[in-house]
Amino acid sequence: MSDAPVKVSVLTPVYNVERYVGQCLESLMAQDLDSIEFICLNDGSTDGSAEILHAFAQRDKRIRVIDKPNSGYGATMNQGLDEARGEYVAIVESDDFIEPTMMRRLYEAVVKHGCDLAKCNYYAHYDGRDHRFANFKGFKYGKPFDPADEPRIVCTVPAIWTALYRREMLEREGVRFRETPGAAFQDAAFTLKAWFAARSCVLLRKPLLHYRMDNPGSSSVSVSDKPFAVCDELADAERFLRERPVRAKAFLPWFHVDKLGKYRWSYERITPGNRARFAGIMFDEYAAAREAGELDLSLFGKADRAILCELLDDGAEAFAKAHPETF
Repeated sequence: MSDAPVKVSVLTPVYNVERYVGQCLESLMAQDLDSIEFICLNDGSTDGSAEILHAFAQRDKRIRVIDKPNSGYGATMNQGLDEARGEYVAIVESDDFIEPTMMRRLYEAVVKHGCDLAKCNYYAHYDGRDHRFANFKGFKYGKPFDPADEPRIVCTVPAIWTALYRREMLEREGVRFRETPGAAFQDAAFTLKAWFAARSCVLLRKPLLHYRMDNPGSSSVSVSDKPFAVCDELADAERFLRERPVRAKAFLPWFHVDKLGKYRWSYERITPGNRARFAGIMFDEYAAAREAGELDLSLFGKADRAILCELLDDGAEAFAKAHPETF
């Protein structure tokens, strides 16, 4: 690494991904942005991932490998944020891979518009093929805006890995990961905090990342051993938002819309014995939001509005019995 200021620090958490990490690193090395660093955080891998990382570091001096005891996704990512030297920070998961122009295109966009945050669309990658996913369909591309002026943006997929984040903004606003065991929904809370904190963002229409969806080791495959992790992560994001009352006024109604989708996703994947308690948490939170005048039912789609009214009218126990698998 030269003495030139680092434009972008790319953080890559690694845990037992020897099958995929080589492709990821090759895509990082192919980036056409100068003054970039790659920080690979080996979170106690027990397969051949560490050996692959160090072999790539020998090939490219921009790659820095940090070997650490296993501590989970949140603690690993926070260590990466502490180690980053770039003006902006990116996160690329070790089983994904990116287009050679991704970091340059994002960096040029944030510099041109002076933004805290830039995001692009992505490809869902499975069965050996790419499937284009327009995460930001309906939003304006290439023109900066304050996320608080388009608060429904929190309802997009929390694609933490399609972004550049201004490092000074993350540090000033205290946008960090929760250091909970394993990997479950820490990315969702981080994404929400970034939207809440950023005063300006810009979106790129072109998909620049290939998001692998068929890795059996991915944390998104099963949440049965962490049934209430999403509740804790969203509570942390809500706490962060409420500390910023002016921002909260814009975001809270849409936060409650987004939360229902995330709760449905988890409800379908947790064990049946946990669903009544999960429904109880949902009831308490939405009842409190309604009491506070923060719940705008007109923002929900027709089906979601009906589900929410059923939950609030009938109560958690009846709701769980009526919806033993999903809602």
